[in-house]
Amino acid sequence: MEARSLKISKVFSTGGDVHYMLPHFQREYAWDKTNWKTLIDDVFSVYEAYSSDNEPEHFMGALVVINDGTRNGTVPAFKLVDGQQRLITISVILCALGHLIKESHPSLYKKVRRLLTNPDEEGLLYFKLLPTTKYGDRTAYIAIIEGEGDDSPDSRIPQAYEYLGKELEYRLTQGLLDPEKFFIVLTNCMQVVFIDLEQKERPYEIFESLNAKGKPLSQADLVRNYIAMRLPEAQQEMVFEKYWSEIEILLQEKRTVGRSRLGELTAFLRHYLALRMGVLCNEEHVYARFRDRIEKDFRTPEAFIGEISTLKRFAEYYDRFLRPDDEPNASIEIALQRLNILEISTAYPFLLAMYEALQQGQLRLSEFLDGLNVLENYIVRRYLAGEQTNYLNKMFPTLWADIDTTKFETSLRQKLLTKNYPSDARLRKTVLVEPLYDRRSQTRDKMYLILESINRFLSAGSGGHTVLDASPTIEHIMPQSLDREWQHDLGENAEQVWQDYLHTLGNLTLVTQEWNSVLSNASFAIKKQKLASHALRLNSAYFAADCLVWDEEAIRMRAEWLLDNILKIWSSLGEPPVSQSAVENKPKSLLVLGERHDVKSWRDVAFQTAECIVKLVDNFDNLAEQLPSSFIRDNSRRRSRELSNGWWINLDLTGDKAKSLCRNLISMAGLSEEDWQIDFD
Repeated sequence: MEARSLKISKVFSTGGDVHYMLPHFQREYAWDKTNWKTLIDDVFSVYEAYSSDNEPEHFMGALVVINDGTRNGTVPAFKLVDGQQRLITISVILCALGHLIKESHPSLYKKVRRLLTNPDEEGLLYFKLLPTTKYGDRTAYIAIIEGEGDDSPDSRIPQAYEYLGKELEYRLTQGLLDPEKFFIVLTNCMQVVFIDLEQKERPYEIFESLNAKGKPLSQADLVRNYIAMRLPEAQQEMVFEKYWSEIEILLQEKRTVGRSRLGELTAFLRHYLALRMGVLCNEEHVYARFRDRIEKDFRTPEAFIGEISTLKRFAEYYDRFLRPDDEPNASIEIALQRLNILEISTAYPFLLAMYEALQQGQLRLSEFLDGLNVLENYIVRRYLAGEQTNYLNKMFPTLWADIDTTKFETSLRQKLLTKNYPSDARLRKTVLVEPLYDRRSQTRDKMYLILESINRFLSAGSGGHTVLDASPTIEHIMPQSLDREWQHDLGENAEQVWQDYLHTLGNLTLVTQEWNSVLSNASFAIKKQKLASHALRLNSAYFAADCLVWDEEAIRMRAEWLLDNILKIWSSLGEPPVSQSAVENKPKSLLVLGERHDVKSWRDVAFQTAECIVKLVDNFDNLAEQLPSSFIRDNSRRRSRELSNGWWINLDLTGDKAKSLCRNLISMAGLSEEDWQIDFD
């Protein structure tokens, strides 16, 4: 290894020929505005300090390269192991400067071009630096160097060019920047540690361990590097071009999956490993678990390449989960779209196994579709019962091992019945009081799917069904703020009824935004008249009948009517084990934002949840005043308990009411389901 300090001008061979290529394991250009600003501000800072008597040095980090011989017999070639983000950005700055001063400073423009290109060479060798082809980076970079339009919308290089170009243009037009001086600063004052490795050294390990300034490596970046590290040099190009590059085209790390916000490729690797290993690993341990599995089971190059080939096949399945439009079978596409609305990413390890079984002929298409319907049934009923999703992270990775593919649907039904499956009796108890709506778009979409499915079911046999003529919105029949008329209609317990039933199934329906605005806080008499004539059977079939008031009893009656239809659409898979619900309903501990609290009952859960909310929100008073039957200023209620801020919480609650209160609190505090979790005995 040879390490030396080099000026940027020397990196680009001071006008001589040189050619830098990115190895296969390098990621795409990932810098963003924060990184661009840091670098250009550093350059401007050096510019301000520069004079003919003072040429300050500014080190930008390391460039790690492998000497790769020559091209055309005369052009020194290097593989750029680390430092591509900085070197591409410096090249973009030079290019932007050149385009801005091309007419005013033609001599300087020629110097800029000589640092960016090898003018006597042709093809790709013409460019001193070649980014990877990922996300169109190479195409975008070449278009910018050539001064042409760019058709690579996924690349960040054009964004860098636009941002840095505007920074330079502003200073040039304001007379704040002398282009000759700036060129000297950029090329002679900005320096790097140039580390030149021999071919026999292990560059991939150095790449992995470097802690250079810039964006940290993602788990997918580390996996890509590891693949290159493990592959013999002669097989790298084939494996990356045939398999890994195709995976990265399908699953792009800059796009995220669900509420996890993980990049698509990292999320895929995590779910694939969950299927293979039976455990969903921590998102920060994806690379480590991938490496461990390869070291244990795929030690030979042939076995390792076979596993990368398998990864590509499973990546194609995963792409269909995320983008059902890519699924060629229309029935599967529709089923996947519905499952996506239900946020079924927790089931992706199991779905990967289902897809593989279908492709390998272990499942017929009809069995596969039946399996998707069974999964929808399971997820919908758990959602309506208010069951937590964190349980599914542990359940789905091991589920496939318990399935008999020779009798797939029967086996899947029987197994899911033992996995905290809500019975009809459980749903009839919880759906009356479970808050199913909050302002988060994911929750709204689930309610859209359920209510639209009921509407369609009510039209079964009629030869068609009505749909809304604009995007659906959730209408609260009892409104989200009570005026005097509504308080009078609800009676002396108006506040309690409003708190307990506002977001429950019985009080929700579907209309367009236009109708939602018209109905708003209107009286029930007006709402009933409008809904009775509404085009959706979901509304007209119920509100055209006698329903004179809208109170606690009326809301519960409509919830039961809706549930009757739900239980026909998503009918029970069977009878769950008798002891299951009893065991699950004994909370043992509460986890809020990673902090664990011991609890013995649902009342303890409600108290500890409220205490956590006290610490999280800036103005608890506003929240408490929206829940007047739950929070009071004294201990006048039976079973009330004082919170640390002086408010008292009413704990005269059943388990379901306590659970409902908790869900209201976490929603009002802006927490997600993953932020609030219960462990049971």
